[in-house]
Amino acid sequence: MCSLLRLIASAVASTAAFVSGGAFAEIVAIPAPHLGEAKTLRAQLFAPESKGDAKRPAAIMLHGCGGVGRDGALNARHTMWKDWLVERGFIVVYPESFTSRGYEEICTKKFAERSIKQSDRVEDVLATRKWLLERRDVNAAKLLVWGWSHGGGTVLATITQRASESPEGSALFAQAISFYPGCSSYANSSRSFKITSPLTLLIGESDDWTPAAPCKTWVKTLRALKQPATITTFANAFHDFDNPGGKIRVRKDVPNGINGPDNGVTVGPNPEAREAAKAEIDALLKSAKFY
Repeated sequence: MCSLLRLIASAVASTAAFVSGGAFAEIVAIPAPHLGEAKTLRAQLFAPESKGDAKRPAAIMLHGCGGVGRDGALNARHTMWKDWLVERGFIVVYPESFTSRGYEEICTKKFAERSIKQSDRVEDVLATRKWLLERRDVNAAKLLVWGWSHGGGTVLATITQRASESPEGSALFAQAISFYPGCSSYANSSRSFKITSPLTLLIGESDDWTPAAPCKTWVKTLRALKQPATITTFANAFHDFDNPGGKIRVRKDVPNGINGPDNGVTVGPNPEAREAAKAEIDALLKSAKFY
């Protein structure tokens, strides 16, 4: 499997940049010394058509435990949000934390058996951030980090683990957005967390994979400590509620839900919640002067 993934990655990486639907797209190799000597992080880059030397906002988008999509192609959710951001003038980068390490997905593995942790992916985020800041077309003051599920948890790990390294008054990112992350380790910790970036957390009230209650507890604690965090929960919404396709289903192959390892987890779209999330994020980014 690892050899097959490497062959797929190599084949895709060898393709030239192309223009599709008014947007520029390219497979890029981001320097990643944390992966080993001379190693790179495979990523997918998307950008609006060039307009001279104009500097643009940029978003680092972090896939969940299923990776970016089948055979390296963005899945429907990732594609929808990528298009949504590019239409608003963003440069969008999807670092592939799994294929870069020879894996396709980790959803079906128990937490204790996973070899790729969210703390590992923090280094991917920081490498991607450094790479973006070296581009002439990126506005350093308008960086966004955004993730779903395992990627959403990576967002939390990034803005908390690095808090002590961020000078007072500075921020790693202008905004951090996390869709349905796992919050239990934060809610149950005795540590007083500081976050380096304003956090917006969105999660379904009915999520039985990464439940909403610990996230509400943690955000309440952050706010009591005067940390810039907000949470929005959506009624009758499960994990992956922002997916533009598919239907509600139970994934019996996932052993990590709150209902026990044999009962699976519920995933699927909620169009009302999805559109509400779009409206909330649009208002957030406008108020933060991303566009």
